[in-house]
Amino acid sequence: MCSTPTYMSSNRSIRRYFVGSKRRWDKYNRSLVDRVSDLLSPLFFRHWDILLKEINSRKKGRPFSIPTALIIFLSKVRAMFNVPFRSLESIARTYCILMGVKCIHYPGIFKRMRKIRQILEETPSKAVESAIDSTGFKITIRGDYLGTKWNRKRRGWKKLHAVISIKDVSVIAFTITDEHGSDPVQGRKIIDAISKKIKKLFADKAYDTKGIHNAIPGRAIIPPKRNASSQARGSPARARIVRRVKEVGEDQWKQETEYGKRWNVEIYFSGLKRTMGETIKAVKTDYIAQEIAMKVVYYNELRHMTEAY
Repeated sequence: MCSTPTYMSSNRSIRRYFVGSKRRWDKYNRSLVDRVSDLLSPLFFRHWDILLKEINSRKKGRPFSIPTALIIFLSKVRAMFNVPFRSLESIARTYCILMGVKCIHYPGIFKRMRKIRQILEETPSKAVESAIDSTGFKITIRGDYLGTKWNRKRRGWKKLHAVISIKDVSVIAFTITDEHGSDPVQGRKIIDAISKKIKKLFADKAYDTKGIHNAIPGRAIIPPKRNASSQARGSPARARIVRRVKEVGEDQWKQETEYGKRWNVEIYFSGLKRTMGETIKAVKTDYIAQEIAMKVVYYNELRHMTEAY
């Protein structure tokens, strides 16, 4: 049965819901609140001395006076709210004064944070249905007026290429390139690395290449381009899709293959930018890539802490 939207005037916090939907709005709304407090939890201050002892046990030379947990905490604040490093020092100082521990200055925060490697901790243990796409991140907050007035060169943007799990709407693997990064080329690299974790892969026509179809034969759900040939020519899996689309039409083929699931990757990108922001303040290329990775990894943590059913 098709869910129909019903508008509620009695509760302004819930604008609408869908009849037949299994979403528990009370549980979902509470998890959206709790997940941020869990991600930015300062409870590590209780174990300050233990954390220092652990990192200094493997340290050569001058010992650390600040545990890595504080740097990770500040990196999460920066990723979510785009806080400058001097403001991060102010936030750290407030917590350190309250807890009676030594603080760290912003140059130290910058150096320690740039050494943190962002790695996806939770990835599927078995093959899942997934979707792939790319999106752009702004690397300047300068308006178009100044750029036009002073004839400044456009700085472009950075592209995030990501494969997401359709069930969890969270990233399985990703890579970051400049604005010229080709979607099918970067997509093929990601797919080759995680092909065993892909049960089905939904993508748009930009990824309609023989290389991607051959990387996961029979598992790529990609509508063919208008001029696609129905002959194999090196990719039988792609040819089968082309022939089926020409036989029943693209709309019918999309219904048969549940192609609408691809929209989950658009939902993911929308949530990522609304929650973590889409502007990057870093200047150097490596730092820009790191800050985008921070947003992806920490938003993944938020997604895993979200409960809706």
